[in-house]
Amino acid sequence: MNMPIDGTTAGSPEDRPQVPPLHQPQRPLDRTLDRPIDQPADPAEAYLREVALFVALHLDRAPGVLWPEHDHPLLDDGAEDGTDDGEGDGDGPAAPPDLDALAAQIAVATGLAARPGLGGVPPGHLLVHQIAGAATWTIVGADGDGRDASLRYRLRAGEVLYVPAGWSRTAEPAGDARWTVVVLTPEGADGPTTG
Repeated sequence: MNMPIDGTTAGSPEDRPQVPPLHQPQRPLDRTLDRPIDQPADPAEAYLREVALFVALHLDRAPGVLWPEHDHPLLDDGAEDGTDDGEGDGDGPAAPPDLDALAAQIAVATGLAARPGLGGVPPGHLLVHQIAGAATWTIVGADGDGRDASLRYRLRAGEVLYVPAGWSRTAEPAGDARWTVVVLTPEGADGPTTG
């Protein structure tokens, strides 16, 4: 080891150049809430932002699955407190207590018309929200290049499946599977809820 004559070590902290700390840009805070301004105030808003971005990415392109980081309170399955909404006793589709409110919130977030998809096979773009259990979905349609595509997705509670308009879909639910469907259409386009 090289030692200078005056006794200091070549690698001592006094000899090292001072490097300023890396600049970490801070997002502006909302001082009343003590959170970043662009961070949603509640889980429902955060969930809707995720869904809107997901739909914008997939709309008219291809099916996809979203694993949201946030839960929407209207999609609670009631399992934690031992209650149930009385719908879908493990047989597939179920409606949360206020599916109309959920559809309206999704419409505002995505800029598309949205309505509950109750019964039958509703036409339009679908958002399947897996509320409880699991279901395997088979989605068949034409991809962006016009080629036939057949895809299988395993949805678990809390996940969301996007199915483009014109794609057929079938579900193979587990015994405790429950889901709800929101139908998305371009603004002003109406159609029957069931097909």
